[in-house]
Amino acid sequence: MSIELITTWPQLAALETRWNDLAAGMPFRSWDWLATWWKHYGTAARGHVGNQPPNDRQLYLLAVYGEENYSNGNGERELIGIAPWYLDRSIVTGKVLRWLGSGEVCSDHLSLVCHPENQEHVAAAVADALTHTCDDWDRLDLDAVDADDGAVSALATQLEMRECLVSRQAADACWVLDLPSSWDDYLASVSKSHRKQLRQLDRQVLETERVEWHSATGSADFDVAWNVLVDLHQRRRQSLGEPGCFASRTFHAFHREVSGCLLERGQLRLSWLTLDGQPAAAEYQFADGRTTYAYQSGLDPDRLADQPGRLSTILCVRAALNEGHARFDFLRGNEPYKAHWRAEPRATWNYRIVPNRRLARLRGRVLSLTGFAKSGFKICSRVF
Repeated sequence: MSIELITTWPQLAALETRWNDLAAGMPFRSWDWLATWWKHYGTAARGHVGNQPPNDRQLYLLAVYGEENYSNGNGERELIGIAPWYLDRSIVTGKVLRWLGSGEVCSDHLSLVCHPENQEHVAAAVADALTHTCDDWDRLDLDAVDADDGAVSALATQLEMRECLVSRQAADACWVLDLPSSWDDYLASVSKSHRKQLRQLDRQVLETERVEWHSATGSADFDVAWNVLVDLHQRRRQSLGEPGCFASRTFHAFHREVSGCLLERGQLRLSWLTLDGQPAAAEYQFADGRTTYAYQSGLDPDRLADQPGRLSTILCVRAALNEGHARFDFLRGNEPYKAHWRAEPRATWNYRIVPNRRLARLRGRVLSLTGFAKSGFKICSRVF
C-alpha cells in the first residue's frame, strides 16, 4: 500500500474517474463536488472567481493505492481511498487540515472516500502518512462527521494509537426521513392533524389547475429553474433581514457550475412550483441511488399564506417515493420544520486532532483557551 500527496490541480484532475467510482454516487463526496469547490474556494481561485478575501490555502489530498500486485487491469495502481483535504494556513491557527467542501458551502456526509471493506486499511495508511511523512500540519479539523461514519472513526483511533490528541464535540444533526413504500403509508405515519392538513392541500390546491410543478431535465429548463431558485431564495432571506446565500458571488458561482455537472450525471433535482401562474417555490436537491438530499430552497415571501413550501415538499417527497428512494435527507441544521415532516436526527461530530509535536500541542492549548478552536467559515443557513 502506498500514499501520494496531491497538491496541484493537474494531479487532482487526473483522479476524476477513479474518485467518482469510489464515491459510489454520493454527491457531496464526488470529484465533481469537491474539485469544483477547490476551483472556487482554493487559493488558485483568488481574483479569478467571485470576490474571495486573501487566503493561504494549499491542496493537501492524500491518495491511497493498493499493493503493487493488484492493479486495475490497465497497469495502474488501484486507487482505494482518498482523504479530501486542504491545508489552511494562518498566523493565529497555524496549519490546519480541513475538508474540501467545508465552510459556507456546508457540505454534509463528508468522509474518507473509499469502499466500506477498505475503511480500516485506508485509515491506517492515512494515519501513517500524517504521523511519519506529512508532518507540516498543526491540527486536523473534521467537521460534521456522521456519528456512524466508520472510516473517520477508524482514522481517529489510528491517530490516537500514534499518540495524537483526539477530541470530538457534538455538532448539528442531519435530519433524515426514512421513506415507506407509498405516499399513503407516509401519511399514516404523521400526526392526525398533519395528515388532515396535507390531504386538504392536496385536494384544495395540488389537484387543481392553480398549480404546475416543473423539473429541470435539460439545459434550457436548467437556466429557467436556476434563475427562479436564486430569485426566490434571495427575496425570502432578504424579507427576513438576511443577505441570502447567493449574495456570496463565490457561493453562487460554485453552485452554478457544480449543479450543471450533477445535471449531466442525472443527480440534480432542481424544481419549481408555480401557483396561479407565478413562481412560488423552488427546490435545489441532489440524489443518489437511495436518497434525495434537500440542499436549498426558495419561497415567494408575498405568498406565504398559500404555504408554497409545504406544497413543494409534498411534491418532492412524492417524487422521491416514485424513484424508489429509501430516504429523504433534509441535511444538517435543527430547524423545527424537519421534525414536523417526521424526519429523525442523525448525530454528527466535530473532530479536532493534534499531532504529538510540542509546538502543535502548545498552539492547540492556546487556541482552546482563547476561543479560536472553532475558527473558520460561517455555516450557511438552509432554512426557508
